[in-house]
Amino acid sequence: MRHHRLHDALRLLLYASARHRYYPLVVGLIAFASTATFSFPFVVVLIPAVLIAPRRWLILGLMSGVASGVGGALLVEMFNTLGREVVIARFPQLVASSTWQLASGWLDAYGLFALMVVAGSPMPQTPVIFFYSLANPSVPGVLIAVGVGKTVKYVFLAWLSSHYPARFAQYR
Repeated sequence: MRHHRLHDALRLLLYASARHRYYPLVVGLIAFASTATFSFPFVVVLIPAVLIAPRRWLILGLMSGVASGVGGALLVEMFNTLGREVVIARFPQLVASSTWQLASGWLDAYGLFALMVVAGSPMPQTPVIFFYSLANPSVPGVLIAVGVGKTVKYVFLAWLSSHYPARFAQYR
């Protein structure tokens, strides 16, 4: 039930702000909140946002990627502040996931480049960000890595949504 309220609220927000010049900022704030709280995958907002305003696909993709980078940096800082024990107690599924094993191997071998690749891929990034925050993280590095990875992914998805809307009409 709560999920439907969030979905309806986001839809109303997108439709209400779509005609205004600050629409990309609204979408960017949603991207930031989605990344910083890892409460829902942002792509389910980006595709309808582009379908509502298809001519703004580039700025929506760029703004969403940058906002996600800032959200990822905030998430690293939050994990650092809370400490490993608190986060593992609160989210035990993170450490138990197969993504955790894959991400930890990549981060050991490739560092921030691996974080950028994961951020730009369909893989969940939260376990990777958590694992990276356990090391001696570079918050500006996370900002850049997640920002670049998400920007590439979101600009591509926004372009795809605006140029081939029939494939995404079911998300509307």
